[in-house]
Amino acid sequence: MSHRLPVRHLLLLSCLTASSAAQELQPRAYLPAPVGLNYFGISYSKNKGGLLLDPGLAMGDAPLSAHVSTFAFGQTLGLAGRTVQLLACVPYVVAKGESSFGGGGYGNYYSGLADSSFRFAMNLYGAPAMNLKEFRAYRQKTIVGASLTVAAPTGQYDPKRPVNLGLNRWAFKPEVGFSRAAGKYTFEGAAGVWLYTANHRFNGISVRRQVPLGSVQVHVERSLPRRMWIAADWTGYMGGRTQIGGKDNPDYQGNTRLGATWGVSIHPRHAIKVVYFRNVIARVGSDLASLGISYNFIWQRGR
Repeated sequence: MSHRLPVRHLLLLSCLTASSAAQELQPRAYLPAPVGLNYFGISYSKNKGGLLLDPGLAMGDAPLSAHVSTFAFGQTLGLAGRTVQLLACVPYVVAKGESSFGGGGYGNYYSGLADSSFRFAMNLYGAPAMNLKEFRAYRQKTIVGASLTVAAPTGQYDPKRPVNLGLNRWAFKPEVGFSRAAGKYTFEGAAGVWLYTANHRFNGISVRRQVPLGSVQVHVERSLPRRMWIAADWTGYMGGRTQIGGKDNPDYQGNTRLGATWGVSIHPRHAIKVVYFRNVIARVGSDLASLGISYNFIWQRGR
């Protein structure tokens, strides 16, 4: 029997930097996979517009650009008879442009590590833990899963600068999601909320807090010939108002984004994905557009 990894349902994972983790579009987040896989990914994205390096820090609508490279490693495991996915992402950012903050203008050039993120996801219904042989015979119907993403304060941070690549705080996102396959189409949705600890070194002298930021995602995916797939993506998020020194800021977020994702398995172990999205409704960070590409290498442990 061949032990090559199946082309169908290859993990085409995207990793979003912690600086934009509250605003992601992430199809196939709860895709089933056989137990015992490793995956390594490299991604690059170019972001332009009213970009927010810190999603909770209003910088006005002055044009900024950021080039984000991300390195990721993940594994699939079995736990209590269910499929578990572990993922770690480390982003490196080069950003430049001008922004307004506190009534003044700033010329900015930043380069360095942003905050790392770690994700634990578990399928609770519809996708039991499977070995490679069982996975080959598996046909997806309805899957329900849950995940926890943690953004750690590992990024570059200088309290004397108005904008930073790192946030100098922890962030946690619990989420529930589902995936329903119907012929060549798959319908997906997820709802979660970002919870933040306080930054006690904001501007060197202030304490900055942020209320929870809720997010909802919807994806419609279609399988294509030649090992390809495409998805239409929508996300909306609301909340996230910040408070500095006990005073509320006018930065409540109520943004909506549309995007598209195209993926292809060029080999049973190699996959490529291209992602594009832009704001369609934005209270903060208007006219943001992003284009990214990722490469993933997948192998079975011990082989």
